[in-house]
Amino acid sequence: MKRLNKILFVAGLFCSITALTSFAQVLSFDENGHGNFNGATLPFSVGPDPSGGLPVNVLIYTLPFVVTPGDVGLLENPVGSGTNLVLSDIVRFYTPTTANTSEIIFYSDVEAGGSDFDIADTGLPRSPNAILIPENGPENNNGAVWVPVPGQPGSTPTGAQIAYNIISDVPEPGTLTLATLGGGLLLAVLKRRHQA
Repeated sequence: MKRLNKILFVAGLFCSITALTSFAQVLSFDENGHGNFNGATLPFSVGPDPSGGLPVNVLIYTLPFVVTPGDVGLLENPVGSGTNLVLSDIVRFYTPTTANTSEIIFYSDVEAGGSDFDIADTGLPRSPNAILIPENGPENNNGAVWVPVPGQPGSTPTGAQIAYNIISDVPEPGTLTLATLGGGLLLAVLKRRHQA
């Protein structure tokens, strides 16, 4: 049953993202500087926090347009309630006063005892006014889709619809390799069965 739920979840997430792309421009980014906007690479840097959120170097994506500033917080999956909410990431939309572009600052919590760190693993700044959205997907392979309405963080002054595909946890290379190997073996077995 759990396997069926995972398959249905992945299919649902794929359908949701596909549906979003039909009416919105898609900007996708993760915790390690991999980002793109409608297929074009999204530039990033690691440097002092321009918003003053943390006194450490942070992951900063440069957007090719201006957006409404503000914070979006990602809640751990499964989402608790009341005081049991666990914030795992904050995506800060920031517009410097002297620029004609905006930036996304990606902050992520630092897991105790972890050995694999992403660029965004710098800790979380205070963000009392963040809009909170749930992460989707299993641990180590999750994220969220944020489609702001006018006036919300990440919305454009022109009203152009942008869908932000926020990738919170990127699968470790070992997991990805095993999944690819497993898929290849499954295809080989199915092909051999079909030939028999």
